[in-house]
Amino acid sequence: MNNISFIGMAGCGKSTIGEALSIKLGINFIDTDQLIEEKFKASLEQIKKDKGYKFVRHAEEEAILSLNKHIKIISTGGSAVYSEKSMLHLSSFSKIIYINTPLDEIKNRIGQGQQRGLAAPEGLSIDEIYLEREPLYKKWADATLDGKDSVEKMVSSIISFI
Repeated sequence: MNNISFIGMAGCGKSTIGEALSIKLGINFIDTDQLIEEKFKASLEQIKKDKGYKFVRHAEEEAILSLNKHIKIISTGGSAVYSEKSMLHLSSFSKIIYINTPLDEIKNRIGQGQQRGLAAPEGLSIDEIYLEREPLYKKWADATLDGKDSVEKMVSSIISFI
């Protein structure tokens, strides 16, 4: 079994799909956002408010660089693609799957504001963050899933891919 790393915007379904795949295949799953929150004993939003978005990005890079091939399914934070070091590390032991969820759906799931600890400068809209990140997601993806598909369909597609 190849390791799988999910990339994509907040609200695209990385954690949901990662958990569903983990249960279906009976293998381990880790969410880098949870690793960061556990380490700092605070939500991503609180960490961002206290220390800034660049700190969150750096914490994410550290969390990703601490991972290895023994973790089979990895859900990254939406800003993971800003770190070439992180993405090269993930690429060295996993297939990277981009969950491409349309902007309208992202906004329905997470709202208009940056209340999810999005590691982006204050004042940027979800639209601006999406447009900035989308080319990076495409650059690093070994495969792309349609984030509008059902969880079951995406899990089946991943199993076919691996």
